[in-house]
Amino acid sequence: MALEGILRKIGKSAEEKARAIEEEGRLKRQEVIAKAESQAQEIRERILKEASQKAEQERRRASVSAELEHRKEVLKERRRLMEDCFQAALEELLHLPTEEYHAFVRKMLLKLVVSGEERILISPEDQKRIDPKFVDAVNDELRRAGKKGQLQLEGTSPRLRGGFVLRTEDAEMDCSFGSLLDQLEDELQAEVAGILFGDKE
Repeated sequence: MALEGILRKIGKSAEEKARAIEEEGRLKRQEVIAKAESQAQEIRERILKEASQKAEQERRRASVSAELEHRKEVLKERRRLMEDCFQAALEELLHLPTEEYHAFVRKMLLKLVVSGEERILISPEDQKRIDPKFVDAVNDELRRAGKKGQLQLEGTSPRLRGGFVLRTEDAEMDCSFGSLLDQLEDELQAEVAGILFGDKE
């Protein structure tokens, strides 16, 4: 009887320990699962946050890129319009009525001639307008201004479009309309931009 009691006691103690071990295992398992779920939630939230931040960065980058592209296109179009304006100005100068054209070229010559012995190179298109008779009239004015009045037509140059090149023995001055507009372009760009686009410098 004593042996049976001891065995029952041992069995009962073993059952209690097994239940305690099982309960402890169940609690630990729940703890591990809860911890894993918590970590998974943290990872999920971090991934979503990083993805959201990355998407926002990409959106901003795309927006900045689109804005830069837009500005480049606007600038390109503005440059084209400015070039068109200067080209139109050149065409207008080239197609001035002969009397106005003569007055314009004469004024430039009288202002730029130093000795009165310079030579004039003109464009092929100007041969009918800037002829010996015109040069003689300019020479008369130069003599009245106290200069030698011996300007000579030297010939033509296909690279010129309107205006002239004034030559001396050791120098030449490009007074073609294209060259003059190039020189004025920087100075006039802000003003032309203001007229075309309402810019305020």
